Amino acid sequence: MDEDQRDSDIAGATVIPADARREESPGVVDAAGSYLRVTDDEFRSRIRIAYQRLEHCDLCPRHCGARRLRAETGYCGAALRPRVFVANLHRGEEPPVSGTRGSGTVFLSGCNLNCCYCQNYPLSQLHHGTEMSTPSLASALVDLQARGAHNINFVTPSHQVPQILAALFLARRLGLHIPVVYNTSSYDELSSLNLLDGIVDIYLADLRYTDEDVARQFSGVGNYVNTAEKALVEMHQQVGDIQTDATGCYIPRGLIVRYLILPRHAAMASDVFAFVAQHLSRDTTVSVMTQYFPAYRAVDPILGIGRKVTEHEFDRVMQAWSQSGLSRGWVQDMSEEGGA
Repeated sequence: MDEDQRDSDIAGATVIPADARREESPGVVDAAGSYLRVTDDEFRSRIRIAYQRLEHCDLCPRHCGARRLRAETGYCGAALRPRVFVANLHRGEEPPVSGTRGSGTVFLSGCNLNCCYCQNYPLSQLHHGTEMSTPSLASALVDLQARGAHNINFVTPSHQVPQILAALFLARRLGLHIPVVYNTSSYDELSSLNLLDGIVDIYLADLRYTDEDVARQFSGVGNYVNTAEKALVEMHQQVGDIQTDATGCYIPRGLIVRYLILPRHAAMASDVFAFVAQHLSRDTTVSVMTQYFPAYRAVDPILGIGRKVTEHEFDRVMQAWSQSGLSRGWVQDMSEEGGA
Protein backbone atom coordinates (compact mmCIF):
# COMPACT_ATOMS: atom_id res chain seq x y z
CA MET A 1 0.00 0.00 0.00
CA ASP A 2 1.57 3.30 -1.07
CA GLU A 3 0.92 6.90 -0.09
CA ASP A 4 -2.16 7.11 -2.30
CA GLN A 5 -3.83 3.94 -0.94
CA ARG A 6 -7.21 4.82 0.53
CA ASP A 7 -9.90 3.30 2.63
CA SER A 8 -12.09 6.13 1.37
CA ASP A 9 -12.00 9.09 -1.00
CA ILE A 10 -14.23 11.48 0.86
CA ALA A 11 -12.11 14.60 1.32
CA GLY A 12 -13.55 16.28 -1.77
CA ALA A 13 -17.02 14.81 -1.52
CA THR A 14 -20.19 16.80 -1.88
CA VAL A 15 -21.79 18.21 1.25
CA ILE A 16 -25.17 16.56 1.90
CA PRO A 17 -27.69 17.21 0.49
CA ALA A 18 -25.82 16.50 -2.73
CA ASP A 19 -25.91 18.98 -5.59
CA ALA A 20 -23.98 19.49 -8.77
CA ARG A 21 -21.59 22.07 -7.31
CA ARG A 22 -18.40 20.80 -5.69
CA GLU A 23 -17.32 23.09 -2.89
CA GLU A 24 -13.79 23.65 -1.69
CA SER A 25 -13.35 22.05 1.71
CA PRO A 26 -12.79 24.42 4.64
CA GLY A 27 -9.62 24.09 6.65
CA VAL A 28 -9.00 22.42 9.99
CA VAL A 29 -8.09 24.32 13.14
CA ASP A 30 -4.63 23.44 14.43
CA ALA A 31 -5.40 22.25 17.95
CA ALA A 32 -3.62 20.30 20.65
CA GLY A 33 -4.61 16.69 21.25
CA SER A 34 -6.79 16.00 24.26
CA TYR A 35 -4.25 13.48 25.60
CA LEU A 36 -1.92 16.36 26.49
CA ARG A 37 -4.26 17.16 29.38
CA VAL A 38 -4.12 13.64 30.85
CA THR A 39 -1.73 13.39 33.80
CA ASP A 40 1.18 10.96 33.68
CA ASP A 41 -0.29 8.97 36.55
CA GLU A 42 -3.67 8.64 34.85
CA PHE A 43 -2.04 7.71 31.55
CA ARG A 44 0.08 5.02 33.22
CA SER A 45 -2.96 3.65 35.03
CA ARG A 46 -4.90 3.26 31.79
CA ILE A 47 -1.94 1.61 30.07
CA ARG A 48 -1.56 -0.84 32.95
CA ILE A 49 -5.26 -1.74 32.93
CA ALA A 50 -5.26 -2.19 29.15
CA TYR A 51 -2.24 -4.50 29.15
CA GLN A 52 -3.67 -6.57 32.02
CA ARG A 53 -6.62 -7.36 29.78
CA LEU A 54 -4.28 -9.05 27.31
CA GLU A 55 -3.63 -11.85 29.82
CA HIS A 56 -6.94 -13.40 28.72
CA CYS A 57 -7.90 -10.96 26.02
CA ASP A 58 -11.26 -9.25 26.35
CA LEU A 59 -10.37 -6.00 24.60
CA CYS A 60 -13.05 -6.45 21.96
CA PRO A 61 -16.58 -7.91 22.06
CA ARG A 62 -15.37 -11.35 20.94
CA HIS A 63 -13.75 -11.96 24.36
CA CYS A 64 -11.62 -14.66 22.74
CA GLY A 65 -9.44 -15.06 25.84
CA ALA A 66 -6.14 -15.32 23.96
CA ARG A 67 -3.11 -15.02 26.25
CA ARG A 68 -1.55 -12.27 24.22
CA LEU A 69 1.01 -11.41 26.91
CA ARG A 70 2.40 -14.89 26.26
CA ALA A 71 2.51 -14.35 22.50
CA GLU A 72 -0.75 -16.15 21.74
CA THR A 73 -2.69 -14.58 18.90
CA GLY A 74 -6.34 -13.72 19.26
CA TYR A 75 -9.14 -13.97 16.71
CA CYS A 76 -7.82 -10.67 15.33
CA GLY A 77 -4.41 -12.19 14.60
CA ALA A 78 -2.63 -9.91 17.07
CA ALA A 79 -0.37 -10.97 19.90
CA LEU A 80 1.58 -8.54 22.10
CA ARG A 81 3.47 -6.17 19.83
CA PRO A 82 1.59 -3.97 17.38
CA ARG A 83 1.86 -4.90 13.71
CA VAL A 84 1.69 -1.96 11.30
CA PHE A 85 1.10 -2.26 7.57
CA VAL A 86 1.94 1.34 6.74
CA ALA A 87 2.10 4.76 8.41
CA ASN A 88 1.75 7.59 5.93
CA LEU A 89 0.01 10.84 5.06
CA HIS A 90 -3.48 10.22 3.71
CA ARG A 91 -5.57 12.85 1.96
CA GLY A 92 -8.71 10.87 1.15
CA GLU A 93 -10.55 10.99 4.49
CA GLU A 94 -13.41 13.28 5.49
CA PRO A 95 -12.61 17.04 5.52
CA PRO A 96 -12.22 17.41 9.33
CA VAL A 97 -9.67 14.58 9.24
CA SER A 98 -7.64 15.12 6.04
CA GLY A 99 -7.86 18.91 6.05
CA THR A 100 -5.37 20.52 3.68
CA ARG A 101 -2.18 18.67 4.72
CA GLY A 102 -3.40 15.11 5.19
CA SER A 103 -4.01 12.74 8.06
CA GLY A 104 -1.18 10.78 9.67
CA THR A 105 -2.73 7.41 9.03
CA VAL A 106 -1.47 4.25 10.77
CA PHE A 107 -2.91 1.10 9.18
CA LEU A 108 -2.81 -1.58 11.87
CA SER A 109 -2.76 -5.23 10.84
CA GLY A 110 -5.46 -7.65 11.91
CA CYS A 111 -9.14 -7.12 12.65
CA ASN A 112 -11.82 -8.45 14.99
CA LEU A 113 -14.27 -8.73 12.08
CA ASN A 114 -14.04 -10.98 9.04
CA CYS A 115 -15.76 -8.93 6.34
CA CYS A 116 -16.09 -10.86 3.10
CA TYR A 117 -15.80 -7.65 1.06
CA CYS A 118 -12.83 -6.04 2.88
CA GLN A 119 -10.83 -3.88 0.49
CA ASN A 120 -7.87 -3.98 2.88
CA TYR A 121 -7.91 -7.75 3.38
CA PRO A 122 -4.11 -8.20 2.94
CA LEU A 123 -3.63 -6.43 6.26
CA SER A 124 -6.96 -7.13 8.00
CA GLN A 125 -7.27 -10.84 7.20
CA LEU A 126 -3.83 -11.95 5.94
CA HIS A 127 -2.08 -9.89 8.65
CA HIS A 128 0.54 -8.37 6.37
CA GLY A 129 2.66 -5.79 8.15
CA THR A 130 5.73 -5.20 10.26
CA GLU A 131 5.86 -5.95 13.97
CA MET A 132 6.97 -2.88 15.89
CA SER A 133 7.93 -2.06 19.45
CA THR A 134 5.88 0.66 21.08
CA PRO A 135 8.91 3.04 21.13
CA SER A 136 9.28 2.51 17.36
CA LEU A 137 5.57 3.19 16.87
CA ALA A 138 5.87 6.32 19.01
CA SER A 139 8.71 7.57 16.82
CA ALA A 140 6.62 6.90 13.70
CA LEU A 141 3.82 9.06 15.13
CA VAL A 142 6.20 11.95 15.76
CA ASP A 143 7.54 11.58 12.22
CA LEU A 144 4.02 11.89 10.79
CA GLN A 145 3.56 15.08 12.78
CA ALA A 146 6.86 16.42 11.41
CA ARG A 147 5.61 15.74 7.89
CA GLY A 148 2.64 18.05 8.50
CA ALA A 149 -0.14 15.66 9.48
CA HIS A 150 -3.20 17.29 11.04
CA ASN A 151 -3.68 14.28 13.30
CA ILE A 152 -2.73 10.69 14.07
CA ASN A 153 -5.31 8.36 12.54
CA PHE A 154 -5.33 4.78 13.86
CA VAL A 155 -7.15 2.52 11.37
CA THR A 156 -8.67 -0.74 12.72
CA PRO A 157 -7.52 0.00 16.28
CA SER A 158 -9.96 -1.99 18.44
CA HIS A 159 -7.56 -4.88 19.13
CA GLN A 160 -4.56 -2.61 19.79
CA VAL A 161 -5.83 -0.23 22.48
CA PRO A 162 -3.01 -1.00 24.99
CA GLN A 163 -0.32 -0.52 22.37
CA ILE A 164 -1.93 2.72 21.13
CA LEU A 165 -2.06 4.12 24.65
CA ALA A 166 1.56 3.18 25.33
CA ALA A 167 2.78 4.64 22.03
CA LEU A 168 0.90 7.91 22.61
CA PHE A 169 2.33 8.20 26.12
CA LEU A 170 5.87 7.78 24.78
CA ALA A 171 5.25 9.99 21.75
CA ARG A 172 3.92 12.78 23.96
CA ARG A 173 7.29 12.84 25.69
CA LEU A 174 8.93 13.14 22.26
CA GLY A 175 6.83 16.17 21.38
CA LEU A 176 3.69 14.73 19.83
CA HIS A 177 0.86 17.19 20.25
CA ILE A 178 -1.61 16.77 17.35
CA PRO A 179 -5.12 15.24 17.82
CA VAL A 180 -5.92 11.53 17.64
CA VAL A 181 -8.45 9.87 15.32
CA TYR A 182 -9.90 6.43 16.15
CA ASN A 183 -10.96 4.93 12.79
CA THR A 184 -13.10 1.91 13.62
CA SER A 185 -15.75 -0.56 12.48
CA SER A 186 -17.51 0.26 15.78
CA TYR A 187 -17.28 -3.38 16.88
CA ASP A 188 -15.77 -2.06 20.09
CA GLU A 189 -15.93 -3.04 23.74
CA LEU A 190 -17.34 -0.26 25.93
CA SER A 191 -14.72 -0.78 28.63
CA SER A 192 -11.98 -0.33 26.03
CA LEU A 193 -13.60 2.86 24.77
CA ASN A 194 -13.71 4.12 28.36
CA LEU A 195 -9.91 3.89 28.44
CA LEU A 196 -9.81 6.24 25.45
CA ASP A 197 -12.03 8.93 26.99
CA GLY A 198 -9.99 12.14 26.98
CA ILE A 199 -7.41 10.55 24.64
CA VAL A 200 -9.28 10.38 21.32
CA ASP A 201 -10.40 13.63 19.67
CA ILE A 202 -12.25 12.33 16.61
CA TYR A 203 -14.10 9.05 16.31
CA LEU A 204 -14.40 8.04 12.65
CA ALA A 205 -16.79 5.14 13.11
CA ASP A 206 -18.83 2.85 10.86
CA LEU A 207 -22.40 1.76 11.26
CA ARG A 208 -22.27 -1.04 8.71
CA TYR A 209 -25.48 -2.93 9.36
CA THR A 210 -28.83 -2.68 11.08
CA ASP A 211 -29.63 -6.39 10.55
CA GLU A 212 -27.78 -8.98 12.65
CA ASP A 213 -28.31 -11.71 10.06
CA VAL A 214 -26.61 -9.60 7.40
CA ALA A 215 -23.77 -8.81 9.81
CA ARG A 216 -23.33 -12.52 10.50
CA GLN A 217 -23.28 -13.38 6.80
CA PHE A 218 -20.92 -10.64 5.68
CA SER A 219 -18.70 -10.00 8.72
CA GLY A 220 -18.81 -13.23 10.70
CA VAL A 221 -20.30 -11.79 13.87
CA GLY A 222 -23.79 -12.15 15.28
CA ASN A 223 -23.97 -9.17 17.65
CA TYR A 224 -22.61 -6.34 15.52
CA VAL A 225 -25.68 -4.10 15.49
CA ASN A 226 -26.31 -4.06 19.23
CA THR A 227 -22.59 -3.69 19.98
CA ALA A 228 -21.93 -0.95 17.43
CA GLU A 229 -24.95 1.11 18.45
CA LYS A 230 -23.88 1.07 22.10
CA ALA A 231 -20.32 1.94 21.07
CA LEU A 232 -21.49 4.88 18.97
CA VAL A 233 -23.52 6.25 21.88
CA GLU A 234 -20.40 6.09 24.06
CA MET A 235 -18.25 7.77 21.41
CA HIS A 236 -20.79 10.54 20.99
CA GLN A 237 -20.97 11.10 24.74
CA GLN A 238 -17.18 11.48 24.81
CA VAL A 239 -16.64 13.89 21.92
CA GLY A 240 -20.01 15.20 20.71
CA ASP A 241 -20.59 16.49 17.18
CA ILE A 242 -18.09 18.01 14.76
CA GLN A 243 -18.14 21.80 15.03
CA THR A 244 -16.64 24.72 13.10
CA ASP A 245 -15.10 27.96 14.34
CA ALA A 246 -16.15 31.49 13.42
CA THR A 247 -14.25 31.28 10.12
CA GLY A 248 -15.88 27.99 9.07
CA CYS A 249 -12.82 25.83 9.78
CA TYR A 250 -13.40 22.44 11.36
CA ILE A 251 -12.53 22.01 15.02
CA PRO A 252 -10.81 18.60 15.34
CA ARG A 253 -13.16 17.01 17.85
CA GLY A 254 -16.33 15.00 17.41
CA LEU A 255 -17.94 11.90 15.96
CA ILE A 256 -18.28 11.12 12.25
CA VAL A 257 -20.52 8.15 11.40
CA ARG A 258 -19.70 6.32 8.17
CA TYR A 259 -22.23 4.32 6.18
CA LEU A 260 -21.02 2.17 3.27
CA ILE A 261 -23.76 1.34 0.74
CA LEU A 262 -23.78 -2.38 0.00
CA PRO A 263 -25.39 -3.81 -3.15
CA ARG A 264 -28.87 -5.24 -2.53
CA HIS A 265 -28.89 -3.81 1.00
CA ALA A 266 -29.50 -0.09 0.50
CA ALA A 267 -32.68 -0.39 2.56
CA MET A 268 -30.55 -0.41 5.73
CA ALA A 269 -29.78 3.28 5.16
CA SER A 270 -33.14 4.33 6.61
CA ASP A 271 -32.42 2.54 9.87
CA VAL A 272 -28.84 3.80 9.99
CA PHE A 273 -29.94 7.41 9.61
CA ALA A 274 -32.83 6.94 12.04
CA PHE A 275 -30.48 5.59 14.71
CA VAL A 276 -28.12 8.53 14.30
CA ALA A 277 -30.92 11.10 14.43
CA GLN A 278 -32.77 9.52 17.37
CA HIS A 279 -29.96 8.16 19.56
CA LEU A 280 -27.01 10.44 18.81
CA SER A 281 -27.94 13.86 17.43
CA ARG A 282 -29.50 15.41 14.37
CA ASP A 283 -26.28 17.43 14.17
CA THR A 284 -24.11 14.33 13.96
CA THR A 285 -22.06 14.29 10.79
CA VAL A 286 -22.68 11.30 8.50
CA SER A 287 -20.39 10.19 5.69
CA VAL A 288 -22.12 8.16 2.97
CA MET A 289 -19.68 6.06 0.95
CA THR A 290 -20.30 4.62 -2.51
CA GLN A 291 -16.85 3.11 -2.99
CA TYR A 292 -17.91 -0.53 -2.57
CA PHE A 293 -16.56 -3.03 -5.08
CA PRO A 294 -16.47 -6.83 -4.76
CA ALA A 295 -13.07 -7.37 -3.14
CA TYR A 296 -11.73 -10.39 -1.25
CA ARG A 297 -14.46 -13.09 -1.05
CA ALA A 298 -17.35 -10.90 -2.17
CA VAL A 299 -17.20 -12.31 -5.71
CA ASP A 300 -18.81 -15.52 -4.40
CA PRO A 301 -22.23 -15.57 -6.12
CA ILE A 302 -23.84 -17.10 -3.03
CA LEU A 303 -23.30 -13.81 -1.19
CA GLY A 304 -25.15 -11.78 -3.82
CA ILE A 305 -22.87 -8.73 -3.56
CA GLY A 306 -20.55 -9.41 -6.47
CA ARG A 307 -21.12 -6.05 -8.18
CA LYS A 308 -20.86 -2.33 -7.55
CA VAL A 309 -23.64 -0.13 -6.22
CA THR A 310 -26.22 0.99 -8.77
CA GLU A 311 -27.60 4.49 -9.32
CA HIS A 312 -31.00 3.22 -8.15
CA GLU A 313 -29.51 2.02 -4.86
CA PHE A 314 -27.69 5.32 -4.43
CA ASP A 315 -30.90 7.27 -5.06
CA ARG A 316 -32.72 5.12 -2.51
CA VAL A 317 -30.11 6.01 0.11
CA MET A 318 -30.34 9.71 -0.73
CA GLN A 319 -34.11 9.56 -0.41
CA ALA A 320 -33.70 7.97 3.02
CA TRP A 321 -31.32 10.78 3.92
CA SER A 322 -33.83 13.46 2.88
CA GLN A 323 -36.44 11.90 5.16
CA SER A 324 -34.14 11.37 8.15
CA GLY A 325 -33.98 14.83 9.71
CA LEU A 326 -30.19 14.81 9.48
CA SER A 327 -28.52 17.76 7.81
CA ARG A 328 -24.74 17.46 8.14
CA GLY A 329 -22.29 15.28 6.28
CA TRP A 330 -20.85 14.23 2.95
CA VAL A 331 -21.71 11.83 0.18
CA GLN A 332 -19.05 10.26 -1.97
CA ASP A 333 -19.63 10.95 -5.67
CA MET A 334 -20.54 7.87 -7.68
CA SER A 335 -18.11 9.00 -10.39
CA GLU A 336 -15.09 9.21 -8.08
CA GLU A 337 -12.29 6.70 -8.35
CA GLY A 338 -12.88 4.17 -5.63
CA GLY A 339 -16.62 4.60 -5.89
CA ALA A 340 -19.12 2.67 -7.94
